[in-house]
Amino acid sequence: MKKALLSLLLAVACMPLAFAQVKTQRTIITNNLSACETFTWAVNQQTYTTDTVVYYINSTDDTLFVLNLTINTPYTSDQVIVSTRCSYSWRGNTYTTTGNYSDTVVAPTGSGLCDSVFNVVLTISPVETDLTTVSTCGSYTWHDSTYTASGIYNDTTINGSCTHIDCLDLSIVSTIHTNVSVEHCGDYTWYDSVYTTSGSYTHQIIDSVTNCDSIHHLNLTIVVDTAVVERDSACGSKTWRGHTYTLPGLYHFDDTNATTHCVTYRQLSLNIKTPRQPQNDTSMVGCNSVVFTVSSLTGTSVLRFYNDTIFDTILADRRWNRCYDSTIHLNVTIHKSGYDTTYVNACDSFYWNLNKRTYYYTPQTTPSFAFATDTFGCDSMMYLMLRIEKSPVITAINGDWHLNAGETAVLYPTCTAGATYKWTYGNNQTSREDTLRIDNVQGNIDVALEATLTYAPNYACHDTSWITIVTFVGIDNTEAANISLYPNPTVGQLNIESAEGIAQVTIFNTLGQKVLVDHNLGSKAVMNLTNLPKGNYTMQLTLNNGETVIRKFIITK
Repeated sequence: MKKALLSLLLAVACMPLAFAQVKTQRTIITNNLSACETFTWAVNQQTYTTDTVVYYINSTDDTLFVLNLTINTPYTSDQVIVSTRCSYSWRGNTYTTTGNYSDTVVAPTGSGLCDSVFNVVLTISPVETDLTTVSTCGSYTWHDSTYTASGIYNDTTINGSCTHIDCLDLSIVSTIHTNVSVEHCGDYTWYDSVYTTSGSYTHQIIDSVTNCDSIHHLNLTIVVDTAVVERDSACGSKTWRGHTYTLPGLYHFDDTNATTHCVTYRQLSLNIKTPRQPQNDTSMVGCNSVVFTVSSLTGTSVLRFYNDTIFDTILADRRWNRCYDSTIHLNVTIHKSGYDTTYVNACDSFYWNLNKRTYYYTPQTTPSFAFATDTFGCDSMMYLMLRIEKSPVITAINGDWHLNAGETAVLYPTCTAGATYKWTYGNNQTSREDTLRIDNVQGNIDVALEATLTYAPNYACHDTSWITIVTFVGIDNTEAANISLYPNPTVGQLNIESAEGIAQVTIFNTLGQKVLVDHNLGSKAVMNLTNLPKGNYTMQLTLNNGETVIRKFIITK
């Protein structure tokens, strides 16, 4: 598709030149590029955030620039792992303490790929247990101790903060019983004894080391050889017991049973009729199916074939002499069209890269895309079974955002009707009530609200909004300095105003990692934070008078 479009553009661009009979040729410069999240093309100074193909003609030198752009997105993996052992290996490292750990895979410079971040919330068990189950005769030695009675035994080892418990489930037995059932043809030898009749037999063995008795029971069935006679007729040939016969006669086969070792004598009395060779050979080739009409004295039949087939048409009655009346040999070859269906549930919109279209509503007719037709007229068709539902929209979070330390905050949402809610605040505390109540607020609290509309059977769309509850007394020194951050939350551009000049700004993410440092911002500044992912952040401001102030803000993107 891209090559065809490029050829069309070149043809249109060069058409006036052909009419003017100017003997010049347009220069084409193609850039195949990859970038992480966003890319600004120096040729037209335009910024792109999705995969695209862009054409640009320089009016000065009539050069055609072609941009084939691939936009990559960052990858983040979050895991919660509860280990039953005192240590756990994750991504090449072994951890012995509970905690939050992170591993970042940095994309190669210039590759256009994005960094991949792997996070894990790991809980290490202070106690690990191993169980050994033993059944033996007489006695058993375990961890330098000898046991002669059945029971549960423990051995505990403490290594630092790890307690290791070995458990032994011991069963001491004095007599071993076995039972075996055997079907055998003729005499059967068992423990140096020969048995010629069916019955139940017992053999006892005393172990000279453990002094345990072993009593073995045999249920024996003696079977005899058998004989089977079969009679059959065939047209042309007959395959029997792995052999093909073309002549009439008596044939036999000795069938030995692998379990009983008995021989079954099988005899086949076979009658072979020699068929007449087909008089007419017909070959048919079609796409998906072909139709063949058979006419005979008894009428006309229409046959449709959907697969490769070798078909002999018999124009006679159903008696034995049909073996002589084969008249048509039909060889059918079927070429198949390709069909496939993609099932998609989407929220708000869906872009199908096959037809380069974006759908904002569930289509009334099933979208399809036909691929190239082969030499037999068979094409390949892709169908899209698409369902699009609307996401809820949180228009506001109302309630107490600013209050004094120790007061109660009450928050409630304004959102699309029918949505369910999940509040997340403080130290990963959650609530699914429509109204969130937080008693005795101390310091600033980041609050996230997720609204969900659920569609049957198991399909949901979400919207998320963030705020920060700010108290006038707390560790973040909210009122200690006249400093304003806005808009908060922000999509990437953050304004800072301060009565005192700002010497340094340091920004930390929720893992405590330093993600940005800037100096000498003055009393008014605009910070571009579009390169940071969405989430909650803490800003530490050092003023010119030496005072340090903490502020929190949210990036929503």
